[in-house]
Amino acid sequence: MGKTPVTTDITPVEKSVWVRWLPNALPAAGYITLKNSADRPFDITKIISPDYQRISIYQTVTDSESRKMVRLDKFTVPAKGEFALVPGQYHLMFEKPTHLITPGDNARVIFFLDDGKVFKVRMPVRTSPELY
Repeated sequence: MGKTPVTTDITPVEKSVWVRWLPNALPAAGYITLKNSADRPFDITKIISPDYQRISIYQTVTDSESRKMVRLDKFTVPAKGEFALVPGQYHLMFEKPTHLITPGDNARVIFFLDDGKVFKVRMPVRTSPELY
């Protein structure tokens, strides 16, 4: 089996990338803003990491009564645009670490695009977004 080609169209926005560390291997939220330099949109349909057993995509939906997290199958990075996974809107849920994860580690994450390519990134794990 050959290696999956890596995209050059998708890049992270500087200082947008991090995973919120929680103790006791609790599920952790991850945030990243992806920039698309291509003339076509890309759907992100699958996300994996050797550091976590599962990564899911969630949207926070607020109505007059409540606020809830809705699991999504995919998200789209628009042509010549950005898609932001940020607190209160969208996030990645990192579940069941495969080894001890502590602040200062980097979660290795692979985003699968609908064109058959992947985007790979190391997401710093920290206790708050200000700790760059």
